[in-house]
Amino acid sequence: THNIFTSVMPQRRSGRGGDKKAQFFESIISQKLDRVRWGMLNAGVAPATRHESYTMYMIACLNAKDRSLAEMIRFHERRVGQLRECLTQRHEADGRTPMHMACAHPQGTKCVSELLDAWLRIDSKNREAWNVRDNMGKCPKDLASGKTLELLEEWVAEDEEEDDTDDAEDDDGLTSTQRSKLKKKMLEASERAGAPRAVVVTKSNDEREEKSIDEDDENEIISTPEPITASSTASVSQVAPEPIWPEVIAWYEAVKNLRPIYEVSVSREDSESEPLPLFPDDTLIDPALWFCNSLNRLQLKLSPRLTILSSQLSRLTNLTILIVSGNGLEALPDCIEQLPLKSLDASRNAIRTLPKMPHKTLEALDMAVNQLSDIESLSECANLVSLALDNNPDLSSLSPLPFDQMKRIISISASHAAIAELDPGLGSLVKLETLILSHNPFTELPPALAACKKLKLIKVDSTKISDNKVLGYIDKGEMKQLAKYWEKNSAKSTGGGGKKGKKR
Repeated sequence: THNIFTSVMPQRRSGRGGDKKAQFFESIISQKLDRVRWGMLNAGVAPATRHESYTMYMIACLNAKDRSLAEMIRFHERRVGQLRECLTQRHEADGRTPMHMACAHPQGTKCVSELLDAWLRIDSKNREAWNVRDNMGKCPKDLASGKTLELLEEWVAEDEEEDDTDDAEDDDGLTSTQRSKLKKKMLEASERAGAPRAVVVTKSNDEREEKSIDEDDENEIISTPEPITASSTASVSQVAPEPIWPEVIAWYEAVKNLRPIYEVSVSREDSESEPLPLFPDDTLIDPALWFCNSLNRLQLKLSPRLTILSSQLSRLTNLTILIVSGNGLEALPDCIEQLPLKSLDASRNAIRTLPKMPHKTLEALDMAVNQLSDIESLSECANLVSLALDNNPDLSSLSPLPFDQMKRIISISASHAAIAELDPGLGSLVKLETLILSHNPFTELPPALAACKKLKLIKVDSTKISDNKVLGYIDKGEMKQLAKYWEKNSAKSTGGGGKKGKKR
């Protein structure tokens, strides 16, 4: 019989920089969720990416790693096409899906629950779509037992009950139970992001009222394009303007049908012969965009003429990923601090100073190719996992970073800057793996870096380092030898490490 319980544990490959994909798959097994999140953004994994013929969802389900699975589903629920692909991938040898693997595991009940909820997201009308057969003719339910089997039977019974008592679906295509589950998932997502109270549509009289919701409330959550209460910091409510951009119109249509869109990406070409039109408030951005309050991810690539972002950005209270690279931004709005951002990419702009950042949530920050001269506003960003500051010619120091508190940072890149001296505090970055500091005027690396035992890659091309041994170890990728060299020199400088005289 097929050994469905064999753990798939990727092995780290040798060499500089490590294998990001292998480390990502390993983090699924260990359920280190910060690495899982970082890997989804930075390891170059796609739904079809496999390790030894297993996809990321298969590895989680095969090993009953429900927390890793939930984190990946949360990432993909904003990308419905990718989520569908992740759920329907089959193992090449036996034709099993992630659902087969979760059902077959004795502790797979929580994984099965996560997968069923994910299916409700992508195919609420066909609840049996997950129940496909593998190459042996077995469906997931055939492999389930105990609590997992009870869960599946409850799911099927629920569907049959709805067919008998609620055959007439509402205009949104959902039955009452499906709507209730979708409402619960949306509420949970809102609470995770720290969003204000939801707007509720009461089905009995179709009148909108703002109130707190509890899990048993049978009303439906909807983000409505009609008059919406402003964010909690606003004193008066505002009416959403008529949407103009097709991407924004699509969002409004989606929420009317209780199919909220979580991701909007807008890219426009701007030229002298065909310049982008301005909206009434003299901006290049459709003002209705700021009312798309279900968004988790927003990407704007417009024009060098886009020099500011409106403070209306604060309305997007669920926003976790913001990409505004390649514009002409001269600053970021102060309201950035209020958002639950995990990832911010504002590279390739003309930003001179940074506002305070959402230090409790921010994990990935890319400010490369700007005009920063200092990073004082990052002094509280202890949860960063990756930081890119390359090509800021006037940036002279990394010292404002809270090195002693940065227990999660994996990558720092600050090449082509004006850093003349490096802070010894770099040595307290216990998880640091990559340090890129090429094209800077500093003359030495702090020996304190010897304490960074996970360091795999250092780049210091075109610096003023004169110690050829240091440069040699770096060129060969011999980090352990470099650490020993620094430790030896440090011992000598403190008076230790001298040779003992021979006994006579």
